[in-house]
Amino acid sequence: MSLWLITVAMAPEARLLTTRWQVAGDIGRRPCWRGSLAGRDTLLLLTGIGQVNAAQAVTAALEAEPGIEAVFNLGCAGAFEGSGLRIGQAALASEVVLADMGVQSAGGLAGLDEVDIALAGRSTGLPVYNRIPCDLGLNELIRRANPGIAQGPMATVGRISGDAATALAVGRRWGAIMEEMEGAAVGLVARWYAKPFAALRGVSNPAGLRELDLAAGAEAAQRALLALG
Repeated sequence: MSLWLITVAMAPEARLLTTRWQVAGDIGRRPCWRGSLAGRDTLLLLTGIGQVNAAQAVTAALEAEPGIEAVFNLGCAGAFEGSGLRIGQAALASEVVLADMGVQSAGGLAGLDEVDIALAGRSTGLPVYNRIPCDLGLNELIRRANPGIAQGPMATVGRISGDAATALAVGRRWGAIMEEMEGAAVGLVARWYAKPFAALRGVSNPAGLRELDLAAGAEAAQRALLALG
């Protein structure tokens, strides 16, 4: 039976899953659980918050479990103005974007493609810059299980937007519908290991506002995942 990896930053974002699945010790000094999803053995890993934690945890899991065939990132996120998303709604990433990376000047942020700094793929002729596409096959599975689910780019940031103006600038710069703190790190590591990747997020707040409904966002993302069966 194939093995899927589900990555979540914080325990409150995974409570629906952890109450269903069995504790399975640690991988990379991160707690994990095992269960079943869509007929696949599934490993749930709590990565910790942020890109460095996420990258370390996913790397450890892929090294420890070479049979992993797909990687998912799950959790809460802030919805950008104009996305049409509301608190407690799930959304699917078409791509995840390293929204902080590039060259910053008074004129704004130049993306990695503008300065030709590739993070991966240059030797294959398919360089990866800020934008990391999600797997079309996994996204189709999720859409079939969640008819009408919103979809669009998600901005992975190291600094969450603290006001509406900052959020507006980030959302417009990348054409993103949500901002979060781990997705692109998970996606980039998955790409290095040639594993299909998908990201599901639930809206916990409007981007730029720090009053969070973590429970509503977390439940939305988990229920969208559990809809796979």
